[in-house]
Amino acid sequence: MKEMKIVRFISVGGLLTSLTVLLQSAPVFLPAIGLALSPLSTLPIALATVFNISLGITVLFSSALILTIVSPQEAIILLFTTGLLGTVMGTLLYRKGIIVSILSSTIILSIGMIILTYIVGISAFGGLTGTLSFPITLIIFFIFSLVYVSIWNICFRKFTNYLIKINLIK
Repeated sequence: MKEMKIVRFISVGGLLTSLTVLLQSAPVFLPAIGLALSPLSTLPIALATVFNISLGITVLFSSALILTIVSPQEAIILLFTTGLLGTVMGTLLYRKGIIVSILSSTIILSIGMIILTYIVGISAFGGLTGTLSFPITLIIFFIFSLVYVSIWNICFRKFTNYLIKINLIK
């Protein structure tokens, strides 16, 4: 994409960061509805990364920093799952194609879920992972990631194509 001017970079980054923080912290303030809104925090990070890769990374880390104050657990979830997915998807979708984006995003999301579950101790699927063996859990994470990432990539591509069509982004 084209080089962004510094003022636009900061303005767009600030807006997308605030939207990311609002969506990711939704489960803290709205327990029932928030769980449905939280996965949407991938969208602003992916949009930022489509504009400029460094903008996407900036939005990811600034959102995580703000979320650390609100809810450290949500900040960790953002860094290892939703935010990481948005960064990879936004980077690869228009630069390398949808197949590369889906495969790379699937691998990254699966690894993030494994790190969250087995290293950080935040279970990705509630109590399910404690009752199943490690190889079965890996397969479940990979299949879930493949389906989830495929839906995200297809919907995100349609959304960005619509934004391009109405001249909101170039």
